[in-house]
Amino acid sequence: MNENRIEKKFVLGKHKDDFLKKLLLSNGFNKQYPDRVINSIYMDTVNYDFAKDNISGISNRKKIRFRWYNQDLKKIYFEVKNKRNFNVWKNIEKIEPSIDEKSLVGYLKKNLNNMKFECNNNFNNKLVLKTNYKRSYWLSNNKKIRATIDINLNANSINFFKKKIYFNDTILEFKFSPKDENYFRIFYLNKISYLRSQKYSKYIRSFLELENSGLIN
Repeated sequence: MNENRIEKKFVLGKHKDDFLKKLLLSNGFNKQYPDRVINSIYMDTVNYDFAKDNISGISNRKKIRFRWYNQDLKKIYFEVKNKRNFNVWKNIEKIEPSIDEKSLVGYLKKNLNNMKFECNNNFNNKLVLKTNYKRSYWLSNNKKIRATIDINLNANSINFFKKKIYFNDTILEFKFSPKDENYFRIFYLNKISYLRSQKYSKYIRSFLELENSGLIN
């Protein structure tokens, strides 16, 4: 599956999800479907080039990750996410390992070099860290803008899996087609211009904190 979209992120502090939900409801958004817990295992090059490109502000950036929802390990998605400024291209493929979470990291390490995906054939990469957070899903009345609210972000290094760090971030993200960019701009200026969008990556946020804690080397 291929997806092309624009993303705008707004980051607030702890316990701001109720405020953001009321904000969305008052501006014509409705819950799209039930909340889910999102789990991701991120990969990077041996020298952490993906992280370094993001931190240094390079406009063309890449993330590679395995993702699954709630505790459903029967469906794990391999994702390659390319980003240029606010524009995102995502390629997604599914694997079905049918194992429990305790065995997942070992399974991926063991089988990584044998996995073949159309969207990425270069596995000169390594598993770096895992993130976990809760997400609610929203959709505007005209279906042009999707929104998500993420809370309870936590992360742990693959090499120190039992040592987890927690974040107080509440992340509001809008996602829309490039053809609807002008519509979003008008919505933003008229409704939520007091919020300021910013560059934000859960991978980089987690990477830097884990690195500062001596859990990534």
